Amino acid sequence: MATKDLIPADELCNYHRLETEFIELLKDEGLVQISIVNKKSFIPADELQKVETMIHLHRDLDINVAGIASINHLLHKLEELQTEIGQMKNRLRLYED
Repeated sequence: MATKDLIPADELCNYHRLETEFIELLKDEGLVQISIVNKKSFIPADELQKVETMIHLHRDLDINVAGIASINHLLHKLEELQTEIGQMKNRLRLYED
């Protein structure tokens, strides 16, 4: 399997001065997908921004993985509600005209 669009988890951890266990905890909580290639863990490049946000929540605000999972869930719900509001506004426009 090609690792073109994958970021080595250990390099990301070294860059952010984190233990690799943090990424494993995120994976166990279902917050990040990890691909294993030749017994080495990789993070998809399209998830990098999300993972770095979680790293900053952990480091800067001292939020544990369970807290990050809760925040992630609430952000996802917020996006769903914003989409629903947009759809409702579009339906209301039909009646306003």
